[in-house]
Amino acid sequence: MKGSERQLLERRARLVRRLPSFQEIVRGTVRTRELRCGKPTCHCASGPGHLATYLTVSFAGGRTEQISLPAPLVAQAQAWVANYQAWWDAIEAVSAINRELLRRRRGSSQEDSRPPPRARRTRTPRS
Repeated sequence: MKGSERQLLERRARLVRRLPSFQEIVRGTVRTRELRCGKPTCHCASGPGHLATYLTVSFAGGRTEQISLPAPLVAQAQAWVANYQAWWDAIEAVSAINRELLRRRRGSSQEDSRPPPRARRTRTPRS
């Protein structure tokens, strides 16, 4: 990673300042599906189906949660998913900067952080 330590610290601070509100994030994916209701007289029986939009979240173990989103909430859900991705990207970028800072500081602090050598104890003969 290029730049001085000061530039790395400034880049890290810029990343943090650009983050969206932590209160407006959600993990998941907004998906729109076309459904058929099953009524033989409905327009979806022979034409395009009904559109349904969901927030889908997958969990460990294969469990999936879907939340049906009415049209007025779709834009908000999409924004919150984008905010979540922005936070995740920022975490990865800050982590990369911090790894580089540790690499650089490791070399300069190895000599400084070593404990002083122990004084050798001389044995005194027992009488």
